[in-house]
Amino acid sequence: MKKSFLTFYLLLWVLQVMGQADTSTKAEKKRLDFAKTYFEFGGSYFPSFKGKQILNNTENTFEHSASLNPYLNWGGFHFWGHAEFYVSFPLSGITQILNPNDDTSFEMIHSVATGARFYPWAFKEGSIRPYVGLSWSSLGFKQIIKPEENQPMLYKDFLLVPEVGLTYGYKSFALRLSASYFPANRWSYPVSKTDFVEINTPRFGFHAGLLYKFEASKNEDPKLQEKWNNYPRVSKLSTGATRFGDFFVGIGPSVSFSLRKSSFNEKNFPYLPNPASSENYFDIAIGYQFNKANLFTALSFRNPEFRANGHGTEQTVQKTSLLLEVNKFLTDYTGFAPYIGLNVAYDQIKYSEKTELGSREIISRKVEPGVTFGWDIVSGKTDEHFILRTNLRWYPLSFFTVEGQKFDFSQLEYNLIQLVFYPGRLKRKK
Repeated sequence: MKKSFLTFYLLLWVLQVMGQADTSTKAEKKRLDFAKTYFEFGGSYFPSFKGKQILNNTENTFEHSASLNPYLNWGGFHFWGHAEFYVSFPLSGITQILNPNDDTSFEMIHSVATGARFYPWAFKEGSIRPYVGLSWSSLGFKQIIKPEENQPMLYKDFLLVPEVGLTYGYKSFALRLSASYFPANRWSYPVSKTDFVEINTPRFGFHAGLLYKFEASKNEDPKLQEKWNNYPRVSKLSTGATRFGDFFVGIGPSVSFSLRKSSFNEKNFPYLPNPASSENYFDIAIGYQFNKANLFTALSFRNPEFRANGHGTEQTVQKTSLLLEVNKFLTDYTGFAPYIGLNVAYDQIKYSEKTELGSREIISRKVEPGVTFGWDIVSGKTDEHFILRTNLRWYPLSFFTVEGQKFDFSQLEYNLIQLVFYPGRLKRKK
């Protein structure tokens, strides 16, 4: 897993370096042209594949039909059209579209926590542009055999999925066609509490989408635009700051992943998904940014819930957490301002399970140290009253006990895109 993260963030660094190496003049590459935000609606097509079940103590193979999954992407073109960064939200489970079977079906959900694409030739309206990409993805798979329909949903949370594609831009819109390769397509799937079969889902997926792109900072006052465009390409976030600091509030969608398998589940419930992934939840924050010191501190509230069920067992881990963090901005590269910091969280973890033999509930309270890494998108540095922020928090030491048995719960929290509002800055602007 560490190699996967190293590979992905190395790609981000390569995109930054290569994104600067184009033939545009420095005057043409203005700060406010650095990025354009977009929303994309599209669909992913997966070919048919073989499903399996156990009948009369014998493994039986059958056909799952081809399928289609609608999605919504939120992203942006960066480095003057040489790169894309995005997240992907599946809008529903994959719908089988060819030769559906009344007795068997499946769900397969592909979402992208963070994706990056590189354009050798910068994205340009009126031109077809090829790209290559890599995404940190999550893939969920559930096979449904009627009449039980109580099979578990398994997850692969740290997939690196390569992609190739084409885009064509027209005014505020763009069309996309692409193909993805899923290297980890083998599942040891529990068709019962004790029987496991190997199922191979499709290695390739094909995608088509329609993008709508826009640039909000271009609506600012022309004098303010000129000021922002004249900032050095690489500088401190505090450059031009006139105020000591500002309060802010923020909210954004998040997801959490367990970083390693739980020995508790391996021993007691080997047929449940392991490691676990949370449902989507909101990260809510209030804080203060010390403009001239290039750092901010914040209080954040999160309540991720991890649900696992299958073959008559239901398991839930509800985490309610309040953290205090301090983060230091490292630099500001044309509106991209990364930061790193430390945090400490007070967690209440409520564990509950229901089985055919009964139920139990455990509540644990602990203080957990963590590390924060993230970045702000700040075209106007400390002048902007509304920015986009991304947080990645790591809790390597987290665990709790269930009647003397250790439940490993090391977490990676990913706050996809947080909307951050500075009321004082808006007041000064008016």
